[in-house]
Formats: sequence, C-alpha cells, structure tokens
Amino acid sequence: MPRFGVLKPVLAAALAAALAAALAAALAAALAATPAAAQAPAQEPPLDSRSFIERSVTLLKEEEYALARTYLAPALIDYRLTPGERSRAYYLRGFTFFAEGFYVSAGKDYARALEFNPDNPVALAAMADLYFRGLGVEADYVIAYQLYSKAAADGHANAQFHTGYLELEGIGIEKNLDSARGWLHKAADQDVVPAMIHMARSYRTEATDSPDPDQARAWYERAFAAGSADALVALAFMHQDGDFGAPDPEKALELFTRAAQEGSGAAQVSLAHMHITGELLPQDYAKALELLQQAARQGVPASYLGLGHIYDTGLGVKPDRATAENWYRLAAEAELLPAQLRLVRLLLREDDSTSDREAMAWLARAARQDDPQAHNDYAWLLATHEEADLRDGDLAIEFAERAVARERIPSYLDTLAAAYAEAGRFEDAVSTQEQAIAMLNEAEGEIRAELAEHLDAYQAGRPWRE
Repeated sequence: MPRFGVLKPVLAAALAAALAAALAAALAAALAATPAAAQAPAQEPPLDSRSFIERSVTLLKEEEYALARTYLAPALIDYRLTPGERSRAYYLRGFTFFAEGFYVSAGKDYARALEFNPDNPVALAAMADLYFRGLGVEADYVIAYQLYSKAAADGHANAQFHTGYLELEGIGIEKNLDSARGWLHKAADQDVVPAMIHMARSYRTEATDSPDPDQARAWYERAFAAGSADALVALAFMHQDGDFGAPDPEKALELFTRAAQEGSGAAQVSLAHMHITGELLPQDYAKALELLQQAARQGVPASYLGLGHIYDTGLGVKPDRATAENWYRLAAEAELLPAQLRLVRLLLREDDSTSDREAMAWLARAARQDDPQAHNDYAWLLATHEEADLRDGDLAIEFAERAVARERIPSYLDTLAAAYAEAGRFEDAVSTQEQAIAMLNEAEGEIRAELAEHLDAYQAGRPWRE
C-alpha cells in the first residue's frame, strides 16, 4: 500500500436593511447640505465614514461580513476620504466577499482598491491570492508572482512568503534559490511559520544540489517552536530516509508519535499507515481507523484517502463501497491523484453511462497533474469506450504518447496502440502493439494473451472496445 500523501454570516436581514436605509438617508442629507462643490458646508456632516470603517473591522473579526459591508457602504462614496482610505475600504469589503466565497466580487473590490492606491500591499497580496489559487479568476502564476513580489517589497509578510515559495519552486518565475531564501527569511522574521518550513526545504535535496541537513533541521526546529507540529513530521521523514546518515526508523517513529500527540494530522496519517502495514508498529486496523478519523476531523486530505482505502478493501471493517467512494471523492476534490484514480475505478464498476462520464471527467482532471498513469488511463478510456461520444482518438494519442514518453512499458504501449486504432492508424497500432508484446517476459503469459487479442483486432482493422 502506498504511503498516504500529506462565515458564517450571522446577519439579520431586517437589521441590515434598516441600517442601510438610515445610512443612505444620512448621506443624502449630508450631500444635500452642499448644493455646489465650491460652497463649503456650514457644519461638518453628521456621517462619520472613518468610524464606520473601524466598526467594519470589528465586525470582520466577529465574522459579521454582511453587516460589515453595510458599514463600509458610506465610505465608498464619501468625498472627504483620501484615496488611501478609500482603497482600504474597498479592500475590506473585498475581504468580506472573499470570506463568504464570493470570489468574483472580491476580485472586483480588490481591483478598485488598487485603482485608488496601486501600492496598497494588502490589496496586492489579496489579488495575488486569487490568481495563485484560481478563485474567481483563471489561475495565473505569472500574475500572482508579479503581485506578490510588489507587495513583498513593501514588507507584506504573507507576500514575502509566497514570493519566496514561488521562486523556490520555479512557479510563475524562474527558480532562484538565493532570492527565494532571502524572501523566506524576511517572512520568517515576521513569524510566518510556513516560511520557516520552506526555508528548511530549501536546504534539502529536493530543492538544492548542495543539501545541508543540519540547516534544514534548525529551521524545522524553529518552526516547531513557533507552533508547527508538522515540522516534526518533516524531521521524522528526514530520519526515516537517512538524510542525516543511516536511516533511523526508531528516531522517525519517536518524532511521528510526538507530532501526533501535538495534534499533527500528517503524523496521525503516518502512524495509521504503519498500523496498516505493520511497519515499525503492530498491525492494528482499528487503531489505524481511529488515527485517520482524528486526522479527518482536522481536514487532512491524506486521511480521506486512507479512510477510503480502509472501507474499499475492508481492513478491519465490513467493505462499504459507498463510504469508500465518499472518502475518495473528498480526497479527489483536494487534488490527491491516487484518490482520483481510485474514485475512477469505483465509478467504472457501476457500468452505467452517468458514472462513466463522471469517471472520464475525473481522469481529465487527474491528467492535468502530469502523471503518466493518469495520462495512460485517460487515453485508454478515450480510445476504447463503447460510447462513441466519449471516444476521441486524437486526444487519446496525445495523452498516450505523454505516458510512453515518461515510461516506455508494455501497458502504456498497449494504450498507445489502442489510441492509434481508434484514430484509424492501424499500421501504427499493429507496430506499437508488437513492441508491447516483445517487451513481456515469459512469466507474463496472461498479459501476453490479452495483448495478442488486441493485436488480432488491429490486424483485422478493428479498434478495441471495452
């Protein structure tokens, strides 16, 4: 078994409407007192937009988002506010929309905030978050990096972290290890814990050709001291994988256990895996289930995959296909590739058109993760499905060729041959299928017979159908 990967608006509508009407009336009265721009009012209008903005901040902390918007409304049109103050008001209203999941509206208000103050670091970082996560807009890492880096230069801690992260990973910008560490260090000095975690990663083999395990350990320990139990999990894997010399599974187990006791869902998933496999811990499916449930309550996607596996295979429980599918679906929504592929397998078992179409959609989503198995599985359905409107020979060839380019194995060549046949390229299908069969060893007789059956169809000018 593979290792598992690691607003409530409470506004009363009547109150909001009444308050909005009162504020609108007050603003109208204030404006009416100034018949012409050149005439100064005899006295200050009674409406105090600045105090309303501060009141909205309090309401945001209380998660009273709709009511906060009501208080912000006057500030958005009050002529007395400076551009900077109006920029802040638009950002705050954008945040209320973001918190409630209205990302398009949030983006519009963030854009207005930047119109009044293009250097507003908070609005820059918020807009960058939308582009980075693809919320309300098409994900665009280049734009996200540009916005983050501008906010980072103004000292915005979260933007400094994201700028460093993107430079470390080479996302939206060319990799730059030295610059990445500089930004991550600045964010870490402002107590951004994820920045400490990624500073540690920058000293590991996954990020540099000159790893420094001691530096990585120091940063993980700093992150743990700052409140991240997951930092201990990373340290545990370093000991387990031998980053400090010989692998030390006992030290790894000690750290996993400590992190789980500190509430790390990632550690709970790791310990559950050990109880399932019997690796380092006694095989205990009930304990594994308990640990995965603890992690699931914290919203750890890897735990959803583990729970799906338990109910799918019946490890210590009665097999429950519906429960397994529900857990796999939660993990698949979190973009865990193994969960997406397992969900597809369950859906295809149902053998009905609706489930097949959903399976095809999940395979298309999985294929976007640039994984050869996902490419292969997607291509196979595109090439061999019984329903014509679900088949696409040219698209099948595209994804099958991607899989073969990554790993030239018989099963992937078999899929490529099926794709060629679906596209009417039978000579290519025959040639490719013969290559696949030639790669099999003598012990793979059953697979050889299956691939030979496919070859017979292509030699007869027939595509393969599942």
